[in-house]
Amino acid sequence: MKEKRLRQILPKTLWGDRLFGIHRFYKRLGRLPEKIPVRFNDHLFALKTSGAGYDPLAQFVTDKEYAKIYIAAIAGKDYVIETYRILRNREQLENFVPDRIPCIFKPTHSSGPVLIYTDPTIPLDRQKLVKWFDMNYYDTSREHHYRHLVPKIIVEEFFSEDGQEVPKDYKIFCFRGIPKIIQVDKNRFSKQSQNFYDTSWNRIPVVALYPGTELDDDKPVILDRMLELARQVSNPFPFVRVDMYAAETEIRIGELTFMPWSGAQPLKPVETDFAWGAYFSEK
Repeated sequence: MKEKRLRQILPKTLWGDRLFGIHRFYKRLGRLPEKIPVRFNDHLFALKTSGAGYDPLAQFVTDKEYAKIYIAAIAGKDYVIETYRILRNREQLENFVPDRIPCIFKPTHSSGPVLIYTDPTIPLDRQKLVKWFDMNYYDTSREHHYRHLVPKIIVEEFFSEDGQEVPKDYKIFCFRGIPKIIQVDKNRFSKQSQNFYDTSWNRIPVVALYPGTELDDDKPVILDRMLELARQVSNPFPFVRVDMYAAETEIRIGELTFMPWSGAQPLKPVETDFAWGAYFSEK
């Protein structure tokens, strides 16, 4: 049965969401989730279907507007991407004219969509943006963190060294407040790549959603500070990925991600799934 049909017929309850999760897990990984999780994907599935996403703090920081309040309180306001405007309805969007360019638009209640606006001579794509108000990421993914989020669009600083190029994404996987894995994404809007490193910046030979590059990325000069910030903001959660940008000596924490790849992403080689899964039980 297709996922769209399942979303329509399965109730929005823990057991309905679990059945949907099992279907998606099997479709993507070709197996059922383990009853006692050992592998990385299976630990994420257990968290995804346990109701942990209804934790008030987890829901609060999933909203991109409120995440900044949390990050500023824990790490400091200097590490927060500046907010230019919050558009709370279609009328506000229709009347909004960006006055600080470049800037970036994101739905605060969803995962993935981004619009970068760098040229004031080009009309803002309001038709694309207005559709974001109808997005319901919980309906699509059955990830509980998103269930009660109110649709909004955030307009914020485009943090980049030159104001034009999209910076690298540094995504730090943290297990009970301990950073273990660093994912580096490049060229997000063209030929995207993903490289993985341990916290000492040794390359991890793994392929996830996108291929890696032949050459390693340069180690950030402020890596130690990036890891410390990740420790601070991830501390209350059993698992979270801290997504940030870094340029020279500046760092901005973009958001917190509780369910990378919606908790069902093949990892190659397969041994990686076991190695990363072990971090959940490490003391």
